[in-house]
Amino acid sequence: MARPLKIAAVLALVIVQVYSSFAGATEFRAESGESQPPLRWRTKIITLSLSTSLLRPAANVKAGSDLVDAVRRSLKTWEQASGVEFRLAFSDKQDVSPQGAVGDGVNLITVAPSAENALLFARNAETVAATTRVFFDSRGRISEADIALNPYQQFSADGTFGTFDIESAFTHELGHVLGLEHSLVRGSAMYENFGKNGLFGLQSISPRTLSEIDRAAVRAKYGSPADESCCGTISAKVLMPGGRPAAALEVWLEDRATGKVVSEAVTARDGVAEFDGIAGGSYSVFSARKDGAKRAVPMQELGPVAVVPGGSASITKKLEPGADEIDAKYTGFNGQLTLSSIPINSGKSYTIYIGGRNLKPNGVSVSFSSPFLSVTPGSIESHDYGEGLAVLSFEVQANERTPVGEYTIFVESASGGRSAIVGGISVRAFTNPYSNFIFDNKLQ
Repeated sequence: MARPLKIAAVLALVIVQVYSSFAGATEFRAESGESQPPLRWRTKIITLSLSTSLLRPAANVKAGSDLVDAVRRSLKTWEQASGVEFRLAFSDKQDVSPQGAVGDGVNLITVAPSAENALLFARNAETVAATTRVFFDSRGRISEADIALNPYQQFSADGTFGTFDIESAFTHELGHVLGLEHSLVRGSAMYENFGKNGLFGLQSISPRTLSEIDRAAVRAKYGSPADESCCGTISAKVLMPGGRPAAALEVWLEDRATGKVVSEAVTARDGVAEFDGIAGGSYSVFSARKDGAKRAVPMQELGPVAVVPGGSASITKKLEPGADEIDAKYTGFNGQLTLSSIPINSGKSYTIYIGGRNLKPNGVSVSFSSPFLSVTPGSIESHDYGEGLAVLSFEVQANERTPVGEYTIFVESASGGRSAIVGGISVRAFTNPYSNFIFDNKLQ
């Protein structure tokens, strides 16, 4: 099963620019030919082979970039979040294993512009930055995983505009090596879209680090590095207003103290969404229809739930009927709209854009569940991006104590319609210089 990268179309007030987005296109090759089960290695010790192509990369990698060091940092990032240990070796092998029932047994990371590797990107060279090909059996046990970078895309390690960040690419692809799927939450390392360096006038280095969502996902498969009993499980059963199971709904958890998004899932046919690898604490559960779903169900909070380390908790909720006339889909900064998260800093204020359907400045309110984030009263303004797209901007203030993490933008109409952009804002430690002002506010 292929996971193709998507183009992140960037809409500007005057012109339209297109940035290739990044998300690891994962090809799953099941030995049994059955549908894809949850993937996991049998052992927590995984040996990876670094192709010698990383020592002498081709012209699509900026000269002087240390690819081996970038790989090592990405490996350490995942090791610190899970019970996995990576072991490295070097190999003269340049090509990933070809399509087939099984691979060659070598877990290869390569940047060689060979014919075999280039073939992976024959149909999507303009929109795909990297691919991870995973081989597994009918029980989801991974036997091999190979990573290849697109030889037709440009990469760098120093934030050069117009290139993909090499460490971010490796971090995302190594998540696929571990069996992780794409995340629905913007700002997570496993989210399927982010721009090249230069999107919003910033470096795209956020995916070098893992979000709470990524850490929960990998802990669910391999446990915690320090304490295997660190985490609990939460089961959320969602019913339609008429009582039928609400299948294919996006459900996510937010920390009740901070408002940070910590995990996400999609309800199965029985309406149940399962969350594993969740640290002990108290959470708010939210749901929204997935993009493209036909059911008219507004975004809504399902309720609170608490879990202790090593324990389990559950919640059952029947959805409330309501208006579904608004849809917030795009996030933007510096006049550009994308499907990417907007990185901001604590202790500062920023003008953020959102785009979608039926967003009217006089009939829409914008809010956050986090006590650390607030919308400046009277700051919501409308912008003309052409027919078919309603765009608003607003000023968000981030308290100086706002924790690093992903936060949801909530939008509500006067008639009660509700929408949300999960992880639409990411608070980061690295600097976003385009703040409106810096302030020193204290929580009461």
